[in-house]
Amino acid sequence: MIISGIRFAARQHVLGAIVSAGAALSVLSVTMAATSPVILSAATQPILASHKALYKVRLTSTRPGTDYQDVTGKMFLEFTDSCDAWTTNQKSLLRIVTDEGNEELSRSVFSAWENKAGNNYQFSSSQTDNGQTTEYVGSGSRNRTGDGGQATYTKPERKSYKLPPHFLFQTAQQVKLIEYAQKGGHFLNGDMFDGSEGGGSARFNAVILKPSLDKAQGIMPANPLLDSPVHRIRVAFYSPAGTDDDDGQSSDGGSDQPEYEMTMTVHDNGVVSDYDYDYEDFSVHGQLESIQALPQPHC
Repeated sequence: MIISGIRFAARQHVLGAIVSAGAALSVLSVTMAATSPVILSAATQPILASHKALYKVRLTSTRPGTDYQDVTGKMFLEFTDSCDAWTTNQKSLLRIVTDEGNEELSRSVFSAWENKAGNNYQFSSSQTDNGQTTEYVGSGSRNRTGDGGQATYTKPERKSYKLPPHFLFQTAQQVKLIEYAQKGGHFLNGDMFDGSEGGGSARFNAVILKPSLDKAQGIMPANPLLDSPVHRIRVAFYSPAGTDDDDGQSSDGGSDQPEYEMTMTVHDNGVVSDYDYDYEDFSVHGQLESIQALPQPHC
């Protein structure tokens, strides 16, 4: 993630009913400062490194009442910068063990293309659990920077959702968080759309933390991709907005508690060296195992 690029598969309901509103931790329950309108121009955006990365995912904790005993797996991420747009491709395979000793495999595939002007976005997402596959395919658009927009799905059914003014697509959110951390900011909130879960945009609240020494050092210090400054950022994500009717008007419903919270160590170049997801019933950790630079475009 890239931030949205790294999406633990449970976000696309790999773990089904236990991924419910209300994360276990409440560090983001403090009052967030309002954000100014998001204006991103291609000339001023941070340069994000094109790369391939492989992460090892493991269960770190469970809370009473959870149905899961173990979660292990891998997550592969490929991110490319093509001058006027970003492309994200992600695949994950998780092995899940329940309290009853049953084993389940969960596979997810996600891809997205996003232009840097912030007015065109295309995505495809599929999630397979126990032979059942859920797919979301569609696009997002807006006329001008800062305007509201529209999300249009072609799978699983044709449906449209209104997107609020100043919303961010997934990589633009990553860029905004890095910019904010570089400037010494502490709290940030906004609306983000990536299409991975269906529905409209999702609200997020972010806190910029102080990296610990071991996080700052990283696990592969000899790799040039991990030499840039790092930031520790915690983000709470809320459920995507629903609809009031068939014309795609967004709804104001939803829980005041986040669906889940993510904490990551992210470099100035967008590379994430580790991340933690905290849900209501369990937590998982993703650790970078290997990384490879891809050619940067000559723009």
